[in-house]
Amino acid sequence: MTAAFRGNKKFGMGNYTRTPIEEKAALWCIANDICITPRAIKWGDRIWVIDIEKGKYPNRQKLGTSDSYGPNTIWEKVSEYQLYYYNKYAKK
Repeated sequence: MTAAFRGNKKFGMGNYTRTPIEEKAALWCIANDICITPRAIKWGDRIWVIDIEKGKYPNRQKLGTSDSYGPNTIWEKVSEYQLYYYNKYAKK
């Protein structure tokens, strides 16, 4: 056993299946340098916030941080933010 073994607890972020429009929004955000990613508040807790940044690495500008969310909900909110930016800025 390694020191990293912590028993039977699972600290996963859950599962979420995106709709086709959410997939399109996620790809659009990546192509347009909008980085929307979850970040753990504290190691070992199952609570995350969403960081929104714009620009190319390492010169990204932080646009904001969301409220905290639990497992499964975090992926729904990431997709919701990506869809928001897609609908707001994408030229149709």
